[in-house]
Amino acid sequence: MISKSFSLIFMFFFINAAQADEIPIPEFLGEPIKYTDSDGGELILGERTPKELKFWFRTMGGNHHQCHMTGVAKSRDNETYRYSLVEQRNEKNVFCSLSLILIEKSVVLIDESNHCKVISCGQRAAINGAVFHRAK
Repeated sequence: MISKSFSLIFMFFFINAAQADEIPIPEFLGEPIKYTDSDGGELILGERTPKELKFWFRTMGGNHHQCHMTGVAKSRDNETYRYSLVEQRNEKNVFCSLSLILIEKSVVLIDESNHCKVISCGQRAAINGAVFHRAK
């Protein structure tokens, strides 16, 4: 009995420790557009103008590790938006540059240096190359 209880407590702790800090879904003006990926991840696009795009996403990796990120990306062209973030890790600045590429009913995330992963992901989760398709 003790072994079973210990196993359950350990699994609960392990699963929670495997995730990056979860970021709540922000308030969006109007009806947001929802996307999903084949691994159980979600992406939500909110307000979109010719200059900016508000977003939130969660990707899923091995052992329930996750990535979470939200922000307002700046337009590079009609289909590509870039989000930049600087965060201090181990007394060094980490520069995250994320591209969101909108292609018809899909969105592709490009973590250009994998630094967004360092800031926003659990060990076995990733952002680069994630493809989300519009939810039905």
